[in-house]
Amino acid sequence: MATLNPAAQALIDALKDPELTADQRTGLLMALQSIMGNTPPTNGAVLSHRATAPTPAAAEPDRQRGERLHLTKTAINAMALPAAGERLVYDDTAPQLAVRLRPSGRTYIVILWDRERHRKTTRTLGKCSALTPERAREQAQRVVGRVADGEDVRRERDDSLTVRQMLTEWHAEKAKTKRTADELRDKALHYLGNLADRPAGEIEREDIGRIHHAIATKARKRVFKRINGAVQAVEIGEPGMPATADKWRATLAAVYTWAQAKGLTGANPCEGIQQAFDTKRSARTNYLRGDSLLSFWAALEADTDADVRDSLKLLLFTGQRRGNVLCMRWQDVDLAKREWSLDASQTKQKRAHTTPLVAQACVILQARYESAATPWVFPAVRIGKDGGIGPMSETRLRDAWARICTAAGIEDLRPHDLRHTSGSWLARLGASEAIRQKALGHQTPAMAARYSHLELDPVADAMQRVAHAIEAEATKPAAKVRKFKR
Repeated sequence: MATLNPAAQALIDALKDPELTADQRTGLLMALQSIMGNTPPTNGAVLSHRATAPTPAAAEPDRQRGERLHLTKTAINAMALPAAGERLVYDDTAPQLAVRLRPSGRTYIVILWDRERHRKTTRTLGKCSALTPERAREQAQRVVGRVADGEDVRRERDDSLTVRQMLTEWHAEKAKTKRTADELRDKALHYLGNLADRPAGEIEREDIGRIHHAIATKARKRVFKRINGAVQAVEIGEPGMPATADKWRATLAAVYTWAQAKGLTGANPCEGIQQAFDTKRSARTNYLRGDSLLSFWAALEADTDADVRDSLKLLLFTGQRRGNVLCMRWQDVDLAKREWSLDASQTKQKRAHTTPLVAQACVILQARYESAATPWVFPAVRIGKDGGIGPMSETRLRDAWARICTAAGIEDLRPHDLRHTSGSWLARLGASEAIRQKALGHQTPAMAARYSHLELDPVADAMQRVAHAIEAEATKPAAKVRKFKR
């Protein structure tokens, strides 16, 4: 084999550098041809290197498994999504830029070469609906330039904020002021599934829409029950929870909006998804009256769980929310003044609220106070994980509620309808709007400002009239049915 001159050998050695750009490689080849008299080199090292050495942009795969065209919004929107797997369509202007087509949607990505692992890697730029092709080309050029400067964008991508981490940071900030922060975070993570561990910026609108639709049409209510000594999640009811789907989407949208304000993520993938639940058409006005009140009261008095009986009666006589009644503490109850005080952290409106206790409620509380052994008015029956006794569980109340409604022959009635019943009876007995707002603690900001001076005396009087009326109707003898001769 003839020996190459030192200059040619130096150029051949330089061509072996995998970090060369296409322009640098072309310049070296032209210099080598001029030195060797425009004759292509016969040294196998150069030809082999040109054929096999990967470049930082890794453009080779597009000739093997993808197609190349000029990316425009019209062309991208016309691309059919595969039923499974993925397909790549490369840009003819920026060789490293491609559109990744998956069943879930279209995404801009940059194809790069990972020198450490000696294989192709990708960097996601964002969903095609949020970026124009021109903007995507600019971002792709910046990413390729950073790679050429020696940055490891793969590691940066791996360290980016995931949806789970975003929810964790949101929860850490909101837990002190938002009463339902724990529940909202847990439900968001439950329905996200494996998507929770993906970077927040890679989640697309189609991903959220698919989960939202699945919850609205297929998901079933999950409750926790003790089975064979262990607490397990059990699915109950008919499939399809549109209201839960909307609440899940709204929660995730709020978390993304919070992250956007802090500069933690870009576009909000929850925007533009329609509600699954028709609030106006499904508005509930259920409350107990007439025969339904008679049958409910009889089934309630016949139930064997005394704690549930008392808690449901307090729901009816106070008109307060289920969570507040179950978590009622003795330190908040003043039987001498006949008042129950809730601080701002315990109410939905984040305002302190005082509820007058009618005579029937005081009788129940006085009897329970005489045998109280815990700080809770309605304690749990089992010791918690922390070794202490907590309040009555929602599961216990839910099971008893189903049992009582079945015995009463009543369908489509919820514990919250006892609060509706109190409000409806207040209106039925002529209580003013101010009295009703003050009694139930369900005030609009305007009403709160207008009637903040209202004393508890007229509220207590109105609630006492309601309690007497409900008790009188619930315990009156059933009407005799006369049979007429035909």
